[in-house]
Amino acid sequence: MKKLCLAIVIFALSACASAPATWKGMSERDIAAWKEIGFNAEKAQAWKGSGFNPEQSQNWSKQGFDLTNASSWKSQSFDAEEAKNWKAGGFDVESAVDSRDKGLTPVKIEN
Repeated sequence: MKKLCLAIVIFALSACASAPATWKGMSERDIAAWKEIGFNAEKAQAWKGSGFNPEQSQNWSKQGFDLTNASSWKSQSFDAEEAKNWKAGGFDVESAVDSRDKGLTPVKIEN
């Protein structure tokens, strides 16, 4: 009986841990904005939780950045287009910061 109870508790905890993200904590306006750019609840919650709004998230995504990379570049005060240009020039975040601090800029990539 103890093993059955333990198995049920473990199953219940694992089910809760893998529950899909919801739109909880967002207004109808926010939900509509995230849905308009094609984000589901899980993706929207992740980007929002990292300090991005829908417009910023869309800009970073359009420039080819995932949340981890966008967060890294944004934390160093780059916007999506700047980060794309530095990255296209072969720079990672650290080398872009060093170069920017020296007054250098990357060659702008035209779309």
